[in-house]
Amino acid sequence: MSAPLERREELHFQGMACDACGQVFPKGALDEDRWCRDCAPRMRKRMAVWRHVVAALVVLPFGIWILRLDRLEFLPQAAWLLPLGAAYYLGFRIGREVVKGYSRWRRSR
Repeated sequence: MSAPLERREELHFQGMACDACGQVFPKGALDEDRWCRDCAPRMRKRMAVWRHVVAALVVLPFGIWILRLDRLEFLPQAAWLLPLGAAYYLGFRIGREVVKGYSRWRRSR
């Protein structure tokens, strides 16, 4: 149990790597997404676009299914906007993690 504790202390003193560029910075120099000051604006722009793309890809099949139904017995068609909005919100949140995970994966290659 002492080895992982020593490793954590070693990482604390060495700093952390930026998830976008891979450079090591002191722990307080990275933001909450673990991006440095130089990478943060670029990554935020990238995230702003790709989060919406992922959300649209999540909602698209559900929206097509709703439009193709001729008759909805249990709910009027306008009532499906709430579940579509919830699906878009969840896709938006998933898109954030996808963008962050992709940037980590690309940096590790």
